[in-house]
Parts: sequence; structure tokens; C-alpha cells
Amino acid sequence: MIFVQLFILFPPFVVLYQFYRYAITKTGIKKERACIALGIVYFSSGTLCLVFRNLYLAFPGLLLLMLGLLLIAQGLASKN
Repeated sequence: MIFVQLFILFPPFVVLYQFYRYAITKTGIKKERACIALGIVYFSSGTLCLVFRNLYLAFPGLLLLMLGLLLIAQGLASKN
């Protein structure tokens, strides 16, 4: 049962990682906007995963929180 739940969680996180890589490869103003918007979505999703207090969503929730903060920081770092 545990293997099935983890197997179901794996494909959405692969898609989320692809969105992360797509936002990072943009340049200029588009990168700032994409990183901040996607960072907010990831941070909100990570918080939602932690609110459910499910053992299988705890680690992905922390991962989403960290990726969200990283994206927000990258979006804000390039502003003058």
C-alpha cells in the first residue's frame, strides 16, 4: 500500500520539477515574473501538503516549500 501511494505521488512531482526548470531557463522580466508566480504556487502547495498532516505528504510538502522559496529568491534577486 505504501509503495502504491508513493508511486502515485511521483509523476506529479516530476511535472512540477519540469515547471521549475522551465521557469529557471527564462531570461529578463519573464524570468522574474515566472519565478515569483511559480514560487508562490509551490510555497502554497507545500503549505497545503503540510496542513493535511499525512506522512506521505510531509516530505513532498517540505520539498515544495524549499523550491518555492528558491524560486521567489531567484525572481527577486535579478531586480535592480
